[in-house]
Order: sequence, then C-alpha cells, then structure tokens
Amino acid sequence: MIRWGTLTVRQGAGRIILLTLLLFSSEGFSSTERIGLVKTLEPSATIVRKGVEVSLKVGSEIYEGDTILTDSDGTIGITFSDGSMLTAGSSSKVIIDNYLFNLTEKKLTFLSQVLKGSVTFMSGAINKLAPGSVRFKTPTATLGLRGTKIIIEVD
Repeated sequence: MIRWGTLTVRQGAGRIILLTLLLFSSEGFSSTERIGLVKTLEPSATIVRKGVEVSLKVGSEIYEGDTILTDSDGTIGITFSDGSMLTAGSSSKVIIDNYLFNLTEKKLTFLSQVLKGSVTFMSGAINKLAPGSVRFKTPTATLGLRGTKIIIEVD
C-alpha cells in the first residue's frame, strides 16, 4: 500500500491512480514555476493569468504566460529570476510568452510582447549567457536585445 497525504492506494491499479493524481494535482505539483516578482507598483496593476484577472501587489509572483496590465496612471517594476528587470509605464500591456532560465540544461529564453504602452528592460543572466535569446515583439517589429538596456514605446 502507498500513502499519499490522507490517501491510501493499493499496489497495481492504484499506481495508475496515484500517478494520475500526481500529474493533475493542483497542490504542490504544478509544472509552472515562478519566473519573477513584482518589486514596485504605483498605484495599481493587474495580470491576466489563464483568463482570470488578478490585482497585483508588491511581492506578487509572475509566471510564464502572464499578461501584465497597468492603469492610466500606473507603473510596475518586475525582477525576473535571472536578474532581468522590466518596468512598464502607464496604460501598458505586456505578455510574457516564453521564459526559460535553466542553466543545467542550457535552456535560456526570454520572449515577450509589448502590445501598448512603454517598457524599459535591463537584461540579466539570460542575455549575458546566450546573447540574442531575449526578444520583444511589438505590433510592428521584433526586437532582439544585444546590449543591456532598451526602451520600447508602443502607441
């Protein structure tokens, strides 16, 4: 017999049930890892995660796939796990499409979209270790970061 929390499962067919629970459980077995944290926020901003809009606060976690929205008078500063820093100004909409910072497997990628507003970005380890792996899409262009700092403004 196998015990998992308050669940007891018999060997054999129970292994399939246990594996299914482990794969689809929302408690502690999520494949989504935090990629960043909100460090500054004035006065408010939200994210849309899996179709749900959530108000942010300093210390809120950012995940791959999040859409970051600032109010008409809002700004937000986010620090990512590789040390990159992104600041979005008022009336901004930024989507974090793909973020990989896995040094052991040498998977390093930062892809995002700036759909409106203004964004400043200072690169971290991803760009230093894999130049050209940081890219920003706008409605009219794709920017590859080669240096350390960029400013993007989209009307």
